[in-house]
Amino acid sequence: MAGRSGILQLALCALTIYTMFLLWGLLQEKITSTVYRTGDAFDPFSVGERFEYGVLLNGVQALCSCLFASIYLMYRRRHQSVAGQGLLSKMGLDVLTPSGCEKALIARGKLNPGQSLQGLKRFISPLLLQYLLVSALQSTASWLSIVALRHLSFPAITLAKSSKLVPVLIMNVLLYRRQFAAYKYVVVGLVTLGVWMFMALGNKKASKQTHGNSALGMTLLVIHLLLDGTTNSTQDEVFATYGPFVSGTQMMLVMNAISASYMMTALLVPDGLGAYIIALVRQHLGSMLHPHWMAHMLLASSTVPSLSLTPQLVSSVQFLLRHPDAARDVLAYAMAGAAGQIAIFETLERFGSLTLVSITVTRKLFTMLLSIMVYKHQLRSLQWIGVVIVFVGLFIEMRAKQRQSASAPNVAVPQKAKAQ
Repeated sequence: MAGRSGILQLALCALTIYTMFLLWGLLQEKITSTVYRTGDAFDPFSVGERFEYGVLLNGVQALCSCLFASIYLMYRRRHQSVAGQGLLSKMGLDVLTPSGCEKALIARGKLNPGQSLQGLKRFISPLLLQYLLVSALQSTASWLSIVALRHLSFPAITLAKSSKLVPVLIMNVLLYRRQFAAYKYVVVGLVTLGVWMFMALGNKKASKQTHGNSALGMTLLVIHLLLDGTTNSTQDEVFATYGPFVSGTQMMLVMNAISASYMMTALLVPDGLGAYIIALVRQHLGSMLHPHWMAHMLLASSTVPSLSLTPQLVSSVQFLLRHPDAARDVLAYAMAGAAGQIAIFETLERFGSLTLVSITVTRKLFTMLLSIMVYKHQLRSLQWIGVVIVFVGLFIEMRAKQRQSASAPNVAVPQKAKAQ
């Protein structure tokens, strides 16, 4: 019965992730590609604008995810007794304080009774430091992916991301010396190979054009994947270290709150500041190499674009007020992403990052299979072999989870390697 319950939980999480992020992806494409118009679409004087406020989009989703996580967390904890009266106590977030973290580490056997945290950890909870690190890594990885897109084609980036299971496994082993059962390595290899075959051997007419430095793009993409692997492995380490004192929903709430603070800070920066600084540095560096550098610098200064002092938050909100349909799309996008994140962090807590990445990596494959069934697309024989390989890997994972749940239902994440 325990094994069947674990399989049902995994299936529910996977179905929610597939469904919500399919909707999320469709809304993302709509928001970024639609020309929103003021007034009647048939009015010759109506003005068309594109939504170009990615920071606001991520900020709204982070805030919406905080709201969803808070509601879900309060629902899950409605029957639990609470020691304190504060908001952190009611949400089970005492571990974010140094004293609460110290108690959790002692209870988990990571600190000896009577032993205290040392150094900076006496003032800032070690768990909070890990959340700050993971949020920064996640934000940086997302930014590097966007920058890499300027140098590599979208199919190349999508293909590289299909191998995400490999860096997650590597960083788990290198950073936290985890041991994994032999079947985990087999599953990682099969899923990565199958998804790679499905995507690499597909539409040969996909754009192969790249703009800019492809070597730089590949370097950025490798760093992106390593940061992603570090993020997922650190999340596993949090659950392995703090156990029942930390839940997936709590992690979702804290990480999105940190991300929202990052985004809101960025939205207060004036529009075009980044382009202004880049243009200024480029012009002045070029001037320094000019024989008559002083005169050239004065001339270059006059060509630097003027800086708008309007914060991005103001201009982006003005856009949404001009286009209520865009505001509705942004809100729907944020809600779909928030609902999907609940399933993601539940999967991360219960089944570990390798299982989670297996689901997220194969999501695109299942989406393509659905498109093939609906629109009668044709697959090449090697692509079908790739699909079979993925399903073999997923079947091995499912059977192993079923056996683990039957024998040790409380094991949710890989255990740290024994000290040598």
